[in-house]
Amino acid sequence: MEGEIKMAINKVSIENFTVFNKTEIDFCDGMNVFIGENGTGKTHLLKIIYAICESLVYLGGPNSDAATPLSFNTRIYECFQANDYTKLYSNLANNTESRKPIIVRAIIGGDEHFYQIRSTNGDAADTIFEPKLKGSVPAIFIPAKDMLTHARLEKDFMHRNLPFDKTEIDILNKAGISTMKTLPPELTIIMDKIAGIIGGRIVYKNDRYYTEKEDGTLIDFAFEAEGFKKLGLLYRLIETGYFEKGSVLIWDEPEANLNPKWIPFVVDVLFELSRRGMQVFVATHEYNMMKYFSVKKYNDSEVAFFSLYKNGNSVAYEREEDYSFLEYNTIVDANTRLLEDEIERVL
Repeated sequence: MEGEIKMAINKVSIENFTVFNKTEIDFCDGMNVFIGENGTGKTHLLKIIYAICESLVYLGGPNSDAATPLSFNTRIYECFQANDYTKLYSNLANNTESRKPIIVRAIIGGDEHFYQIRSTNGDAADTIFEPKLKGSVPAIFIPAKDMLTHARLEKDFMHRNLPFDKTEIDILNKAGISTMKTLPPELTIIMDKIAGIIGGRIVYKNDRYYTEKEDGTLIDFAFEAEGFKKLGLLYRLIETGYFEKGSVLIWDEPEANLNPKWIPFVVDVLFELSRRGMQVFVATHEYNMMKYFSVKKYNDSEVAFFSLYKNGNSVAYEREEDYSFLEYNTIVDANTRLLEDEIERVL
């Protein structure tokens, strides 16, 4: 639409943060798929993106009375469940007062946002915070860990020292709100398909999640198959209206505990959300998941594949429009080694 303001996250640069010494990544407005070995910062990157989005929502815009320079710091602190800010520094950072600060820059809808955290004793100090976005970027972070079976934890999180980070508690808060009265037909079709796969619709009752079967029987989520819980969460997030145009979906390892036969369905859902105006960030270790993002993309689909890899004491990355062009692809390498081992055994 002419004149429409795009709120997509265009770029994020990170300095002196965990595994990132100095990294700048350009994203596409559609589907962004991250691969890489363990320890290359995929989840850390997703959490940084989420913290940026959440800090803007927390502010309610640059003119809000709630504006505070500690907002982004607080979100980062909560997302990583760090005991103190010094643990968030890159391994290359000094342990002295001259340590370089953590710096995060984000380009959102063409506007730059600058965040700086300096810490010498665990507390954040000398913080610089310059948000410029006239609005907010609603975001959903789906962690790899199932959380619906832990319903009610979100009610105690503020008053208890629970071993969960903000992303895991937030998904409970967002899945537990009231449902929308009406939904777009395309999303209703997806919900119906999920109900067909898991054998019933998802019900939130008395602070618990259930699958309501066709005969009215309620199956507590604690007794559901792990893969069905993941699809059930998708059902619930659609039902509560969180998948809206202009929002961001961040999903860490969608394939975790999911039967491979349902991976193409999940990829179809993600492409549908992308076509509806959501920007999507996904981290995966699964060959089929990665490949389906190539197989199922439409001609007008925006898809970018990122391979994060260790480069000395830091992390580097490469970006391609198709995974087959990536030079560092540990998923393909692992499948190639498996094929070679199988051939060698036969011979």
